[in-house]
Amino acid sequence: MTTAKIHGVGIDAVSIERMDSDRMGTHVLNRMFHPTEVAQAMAMEQGRAQFLASRFAAKEALVKALGTGFRGISPSEIAVKVNAIGKPEIGLEAGILERLGFDSIVIHLSLTHEGPLAIAFVVVEEIDGAF
Repeated sequence: MTTAKIHGVGIDAVSIERMDSDRMGTHVLNRMFHPTEVAQAMAMEQGRAQFLASRFAAKEALVKALGTGFRGISPSEIAVKVNAIGKPEIGLEAGILERLGFDSIVIHLSLTHEGPLAIAFVVVEEIDGAF
């Protein structure tokens, strides 16, 4: 029987205005975002800043829930995606969990946009005592 327990929770809010990609250089975008996120953002005609702000808020919330901060992991190694029904999910580059000392986890993500802010909430569960 698989058992799970909450390892940590994280929440973050990012100013949408701060993520105006027209004011960010390519170097900053590539350092802060996964290549698929950069490509998606650059293809958008509207909502680009909101898209980027929500993705960065999710990354911040994740590293808070993991309890690691960005030590040992780059924001560009974390990809926020949506599944077939539009639910946001977090994907990690291969080897990140092992590098951070984790075995098996489940990441739950919720995103919202309210006024000038993009907000992310993350719950990280450990599976079968894998931490």
